[in-house]
Order: sequence, then C-alpha cells, then structure tokens
Amino acid sequence: MTHALRLSSVALFLLFLAGCASTPAQRIKKNQDLFDSLPVAEQARIRGGQINLGFTADMVRIALGAPQRQLARRTLDGESTIWLYLDTLRRYERQRADIDGLLVSGPGGMGSIGGSAWVNVLQEREVFRIRVEFQQGLVTAIEEPTTDTPRP
Repeated sequence: MTHALRLSSVALFLLFLAGCASTPAQRIKKNQDLFDSLPVAEQARIRGGQINLGFTADMVRIALGAPQRQLARRTLDGESTIWLYLDTLRRYERQRADIDGLLVSGPGGMGSIGGSAWVNVLQEREVFRIRVEFQQGLVTAIEEPTTDTPRP
C-alpha cells in the first residue's frame, strides 16, 4: 500500500468517525418541529449545547445527544432517572518492561538475552462531564464539575 493511499484511507476513516458524533445543529434538524415549538430563550440554550431545569428528555437529547449511561434512583421521595454524559481522558504513561529469556538466532547459533525497555502504555479513564436528573419527565437537577475542579 502506498503512502498516499494509506493517508487517504486514514483521512476517510477520520471523516467517518467525525460523522458519527452529532452536533446540536444536526440534532435540531432531526427534531425541527419540537425545536420550533420552544420559546426563543430555550432554543438559544439548546443551540449552544446547554440545558436548564424543567427541560424534557427530548430537549436534553437535542442539546447534549444521547447519554453514555443511565441510572435509576429510588428514594423516599420517589423515583428519578439520571443521565450521565462522560468524557474519556487519554494519556500515555511511560513504563519500564523487563525482557527475560528472549531467544535470538544468529551466525553463532541460538542465544538468550535479557534486559529492559521503555514502552508507552495508553491509560484511559472516564470522567463525568454532566449529570442530569429527571423526575416525572422533567430535569430537576444538573451537576457539572466546577471550573476549579482539578482534572486528572
């Protein structure tokens, strides 16, 4: 495979992945009738990918997309549904790997070598971006990290 062909294949794959992630504008277009029925202030909030207390599940879905996780919460006050929106933090961590008993063959025959090598290991961790709680179909609570919350 030539270098140019490899690059074009990678570019097409990245475009495909980008197409999988929807934006508020794309979600508004799919739900235009509902969006048009909302007050102008709520339309502006949704267009900016933001939500507010009292929003319905459909309004939240248009603004933020589908949640990555859903939870059911039961308390003495009743039941609620919780939607979690997550981000994935990725970083490479340099780690030392010991190599023992690696067999190599050469002009002098077979031999065993050992030692160590440094390798980069991908570390991934999910962190919550926003938590939305619904009771009786309406948003009753929104939790977001504060700006002074350190991100690992």
